Amino acid sequence: MIQLLQRFLIKYIVWDFDGTLYQNPKLGNKLKQFFFNKAKQNQEGLSIDKFDQLSTQFGSWSAAASYISKIDEPKLLSLSGQAVDKTRYLLPDPKIVSLIEKKLSRYLHLILTNSTFGEVESCLKVIGFGKTTFEKIFTRDNTGLIKPNPLLFTKITQYTKSPKCRHLFIGDSISQDILPAQKQRFPAIPIWDLSKLSPQLLSA
Repeated sequence: MIQLLQRFLIKYIVWDFDGTLYQNPKLGNKLKQFFFNKAKQNQEGLSIDKFDQLSTQFGSWSAAASYISKIDEPKLLSLSGQAVDKTRYLLPDPKIVSLIEKKLSRYLHLILTNSTFGEVESCLKVIGFGKTTFEKIFTRDNTGLIKPNPLLFTKITQYTKSPKCRHLFIGDSISQDILPAQKQRFPAIPIWDLSKLSPQLLSA
C-alpha cells in the first residue's frame, strides 16, 4: 500500500545538480582547492584538515570558505564558476540520462542548485540530457537565493502549485539538500539511496 501511495502521490522529482546529476572526483578536487585557497588568503595557517572540518560543520566548501574569508558565499560561487569550467571535466552519462528520461519519465523533473543557469545548461548538454528533460531549473541567479535557504522550497511549490507530498527531493548533501527539504516536510532521499525506491516509482 505504501508503495502504491508513493507511486501516485509523487508528481515532481527535484534534483540537486553538482554531485547528484554528475560525480567527478577531479572536478571536485579542483573546486575544493579553489575554495581552500580563497580561505587561506585570509588565514595563512589554515590546514586542509581544518578546512575539511569546517566544511563538514557548515555543509559545503563554499560555505566554509565564506566563513573564513568573510567573502559572501554567492560571490565565492561566482568566482569559482569563472575559475573552473565544469564542462571540461564532464563526459556523456547515458545511465543517468536513461534513468530520468525513461525509467522516471512519468514524473516532471526540476533542478534546484547553487550553480548558475548557464553552468547547468552547458553541463546538461555535455552529460546528454535533452533540452526539455527538466521542466524548470532553479539556480542562484534566477532565484537570488542559495541552499539551504528555506524560501527556495516556497518558490518551488509556488511554481508547481502542488502540495509538498507530491515532490521528491534528491541530492548528495545531507546538510544542504536532504535535511532542509525534510525540515520543510518534503520527501527527500540521498542520491546513493536511489536504488531503494520502490519498483513502482522507478517503472516507466
